[in-house]
Amino acid sequence: MAGIGFRLKKLIADESVSGWLRAHLYGAVVSSGPWLLSVFTLAALSMLAREVLRSPALEIFRSTVIYSYTASLITTGAAHMVVTRYLADTLWLGHAGALVATFRWTIGATALAHALLAAPFYLLCPDLNAADRVFGVLLFVVVASTWMAMIFLGAAQDYASVVLAFFVGNMGSLGAALLLGHWIGGSGYLAGFLVGQTAIFFVLAARVEREFPGESSIDARELLGAFRRYPELVWAGVLYNAAIGVDRVLFWASPLGWRVGGWFFASTYDAPLFFAYVSVVPSLALFLVSIETSFYDRYRAYYGAVTRHGTLRQVLDAKRAMGVALRDGLRILLLVQAPITVVGMLVAPWLADLVGLNHLQVSTLRAALVGAGLHALALFASIVLLYFDRRRAAVEVAGVFFGANALLTLATILLGPAYSGFGYALAALAAGAWGYRRIEQTFDDLEYLTFASQPMAPGH
Repeated sequence: MAGIGFRLKKLIADESVSGWLRAHLYGAVVSSGPWLLSVFTLAALSMLAREVLRSPALEIFRSTVIYSYTASLITTGAAHMVVTRYLADTLWLGHAGALVATFRWTIGATALAHALLAAPFYLLCPDLNAADRVFGVLLFVVVASTWMAMIFLGAAQDYASVVLAFFVGNMGSLGAALLLGHWIGGSGYLAGFLVGQTAIFFVLAARVEREFPGESSIDARELLGAFRRYPELVWAGVLYNAAIGVDRVLFWASPLGWRVGGWFFASTYDAPLFFAYVSVVPSLALFLVSIETSFYDRYRAYYGAVTRHGTLRQVLDAKRAMGVALRDGLRILLLVQAPITVVGMLVAPWLADLVGLNHLQVSTLRAALVGAGLHALALFASIVLLYFDRRRAAVEVAGVFFGANALLTLATILLGPAYSGFGYALAALAAGAWGYRRIEQTFDDLEYLTFASQPMAPGH
């Protein structure tokens, strides 16, 4: 991802304010695009269709979309980090020609696996008509494929086309859903939303195919071999993404949730959490464009001193510079995110009036805003650990996040609605604290970890 940041950072140097805005806009889309614009589209569609679509049909439509994004985030987690690592290794070795072949294998496997996962769910789900079952399966496949396509778009150069694809596609989702919904009803809204999301995926896929040479091919066994080499990344991806969804699932299954039709549930926790997630998008973009690139410069300098047989003083000086970059990055992240969180907490009552949240949801939103800010810090820690190839430590952070979010969310449900959101905030705090503890241990032992990982003799 640092490579993306360096390319975006050139916009800042080249075009001043205009370049700064473009770089961070592209960074926001690359880091948050698939769900961010879709959440806004869904919210706009829900408000516009409220007077036209009867409540049960609207709730089933909204739940189908929310379930598709939540479940696909978890199911693609098993492959997301591994494919990212395999792609990075491939590009590092100069095999850019294999990228398109890897993309085709990845998307093909993702689409097939998610079709097999979704088909039984929708086939057996009660209270759905045939059209909703078919469109539900297709949406799940398209969203999962889009998550995976974003890995490959990170290596692309033309981010303007990516931003345009998401914007036009989601506007297409909105327009097609309103049009087909007016003609057909509830199933038409889902079909129209699917049309726009499918268009986004095909535009992104075409962008990958055009951007990279396709003269090389890979054996699928090479890609599968990455899963055997990096099992920790499988667990890290699954646990981290499951941690993001476990609190919502528990609220759906709790007395605070309600059945909206079929196997779909909703709760008063859903809307505040979505708004809280939006609050960290600026920090994610800043991390991608500025913070990660500054750290990566020092990271390369440190390992450059090692590989060029620098003196001990040179190695230690490079290590200290890397530590300063990490601390500065954390400070900048806090300086950006803290005001956003505080302002969000202050305007929460006004936002609640605007979107129709009740007073208990305002309390949930405030707690979730704090949780989202801490979540961003925990994510920062996980990424840094993966830079040092501390895959097991990254699994630990994800495991702490998942376990704490599940247990603390259950505790807050038992305590009552006034405590909703506090479980997520405390879980993010625990994950971040554990992540930074593991980073400190890594820095304390960095020379040992660096040199002990080297082969004892050539060829070993």
